[in-house]
Amino acid sequence: MKALIIGGKGLLGTNIAPVLEKTFDLTICDIDTWDITDRGSGESHIERYRPDVLINLAAMTDVDGCEDKREPAERINAHGAGIVADLCREHNVRFVHISTDYVFDGTKTLPYKENDIPNPISVYGNTKLMGERAVLEKNPLSLIIRAQWLYGKGGENFITKVVKIAKQSGTLRVVNDQRGSPTYAKDLAEPLIALIEKGKTGIYHLANSGSCTWFDFAGEIFRLLEIDTAIIPISSDELERKAKRPSYSVFDMWKFQKDTGLKMRLWQEALGEYVTMIGVQP
Repeated sequence: MKALIIGGKGLLGTNIAPVLEKTFDLTICDIDTWDITDRGSGESHIERYRPDVLINLAAMTDVDGCEDKREPAERINAHGAGIVADLCREHNVRFVHISTDYVFDGTKTLPYKENDIPNPISVYGNTKLMGERAVLEKNPLSLIIRAQWLYGKGGENFITKVVKIAKQSGTLRVVNDQRGSPTYAKDLAEPLIALIEKGKTGIYHLANSGSCTWFDFAGEIFRLLEIDTAIIPISSDELERKAKRPSYSVFDMWKFQKDTGLKMRLWQEALGEYVTMIGVQP
């Protein structure tokens, strides 16, 4: 089966591509060759590579930056996704689109199910929800994966940030009123393969299992790396970010487990592997 990834040079693509290429004949494209808002470019790429499945990772993901750049965020995250979904429908290509937990407002106290009503509280979350709706409108047989709190090889992430701060300062201030599931990006690859091979469509939630706050996450990172830096819990308001984040965005993954027979491993186990394999140093 031939698979094509758009936006494949980012964090998620960098981590899942080595796994996907063991199953698929894989081609990776990025913004330097394919602008998803350009329908003509998409048409030519699909005709050139003739994929059986196309995985869209392309997005404007700067959550705070989106607050000041609504137009480009909407153009990329919503309209661009809809264009590619429509092209895949026309060319009979299976379409997979990556979305986010930020489509929810975080007011629940129990894990979010796929059919819970979205209510984004940021421009980023709103444009990603618009993207989901555009995808399903243009191509109802699409597969949409909502992911969250991703880290892994290929650029800066929460782990690299806190380790860098630990090197430079004797203390670290971390938000303790947002709860989710830290997810090793590589761990999305096998579930993605399973859903594609089983021909699944619609929305699925995927993340490492278990949950914590960002404060808890930082504490586990420092424990594993034996970093002796004081961590101070703070509120989201104290951080004064432009975009609001959901205070609770843990996923219910019963649908995924039922439809694939697979289960996502605990976030602590995944983090331990990542720290060991990547060799992050304090």
